[in-house]
Amino acid sequence: MSFFPVAFSSDNRTTKKLTPIKLQNWYVQPIKDDAAKRSRAVLLPTPGLTPLVDMGAAVRGLYAEPGVRGGLLHAIAGDTLYSVSSSWATTSIGSVVSSTGEVQMTGLRDRLFALVNGNVFRWDGTTLSQVTDPDLPSSVTSVEVFVQRLFVTQADDTISWSATLDGTSWEALGFATAEQAPDAAMRLFRVGSQLIVAGEKSFEFWRATGDNALPAANVTASAIEESQGLIGPNAICKLGDKTMFVGGNRSCYAAQGIGLTMLPANPELEDQLQAMSEADQAKTTCWAYRDGAHEFFVVRPFGQPAQVLDLSTQLSASRKSFGATDWKVRFHAKVYGQDVVALEGSNWLFRLDPDVYTDDGKSVERIATVRVGFENFETIGSLALDARAYARPASGQGSNPQFMVDISSDGISDRDHKRGEMVMGLGSDGEYRKPVCWGLGGPFSPAEGVTLGIRMTDPAGVALYGAWFNEGDPNWST
Repeated sequence: MSFFPVAFSSDNRTTKKLTPIKLQNWYVQPIKDDAAKRSRAVLLPTPGLTPLVDMGAAVRGLYAEPGVRGGLLHAIAGDTLYSVSSSWATTSIGSVVSSTGEVQMTGLRDRLFALVNGNVFRWDGTTLSQVTDPDLPSSVTSVEVFVQRLFVTQADDTISWSATLDGTSWEALGFATAEQAPDAAMRLFRVGSQLIVAGEKSFEFWRATGDNALPAANVTASAIEESQGLIGPNAICKLGDKTMFVGGNRSCYAAQGIGLTMLPANPELEDQLQAMSEADQAKTTCWAYRDGAHEFFVVRPFGQPAQVLDLSTQLSASRKSFGATDWKVRFHAKVYGQDVVALEGSNWLFRLDPDVYTDDGKSVERIATVRVGFENFETIGSLALDARAYARPASGQGSNPQFMVDISSDGISDRDHKRGEMVMGLGSDGEYRKPVCWGLGGPFSPAEGVTLGIRMTDPAGVALYGAWFNEGDPNWST
């Protein structure tokens, strides 16, 4: 037997009711192809959370856009709109009346508009006021800026718009309906030169017409029903020129140009959503961020671990808060050169920090499983992990990072089918290490192989490459 990488493995054994490959709170970093390397990729820990400021009430939304109110970060916490400076000083702007429910924010020139429980508010730098024009639809469900106007939806297929450069002025005839499909428009999203109208059962792509009476219209003159619309009003986000979302068919898509592209299938996400009621499916939320060359699309099924697709590698992994059923990070804004986030129900703002290995001081449980296949019946005499600690505390937990490792004879997660969990210390000298266990037993069937589970909770930066079986004392590379 020999080396088995823990990244770029693909093993979906659900047809045998066996454990599929799983990554939790790791991401895959490709390695430049080199014959001297045993693996073409390495597992690295996902970013931790560094606390920034207590907003005094549960955060309900974040927004920052260059040119809108000086590019400051804005947050709605409780019933109050705040600005937050680059030194994390908060300034109360005023009340948005309601202290619960979803919010959306957008910017028209330098003015910020906030949608709070169906009502639209404007902040112009001097006054925070509710938009009360009688021709503004009541119970607004989505708000976006397009062709220098404010566009809104309500609980049907109607799309309304404001006067040019004035989100407080509305005309009775300033509206249109979705042109092809009568389903309700759930969310508006501007990307580049087009407005995406995401409906309950279809998508439309609108562009500017140059006509003051009808400033935008469906550019394709058709409705795209491939995704069966949007699964929920917050199951959509954008990153640069990409818009990504979860469709009503429980699959993930990207919208670029005037069409949809299905993203790589994620059976775990589809299973999570399928097990939910329609009401809970509609609570799915999404956001996205960049980390170097990686672009991550985060999908948060209600009450479940998040599923995160790395667009650069086309690989997915789950993320989960320690001791919780889900990943708590709910809101995101890119501002001051940092990824600022807020947790579901939390008062605090945090920085998504690649050099931190805890979530606000709490442990992060990182799990990797990989299936090892055999050509013949095999007895495993030794197991060694190829890993390196590159950042860890000088003392205390994490100074000598440890892996908890188990081997399942048939992939079933029941403890009766495992050989028991072993603790393997990585060492503290910063070199590549090879923690070794002996006498793991067997024989193991070639039809099923073994599933290797690797778990770590220590707050340390660790690169995990793979595992060696029955290699005695291999020549370890650095």
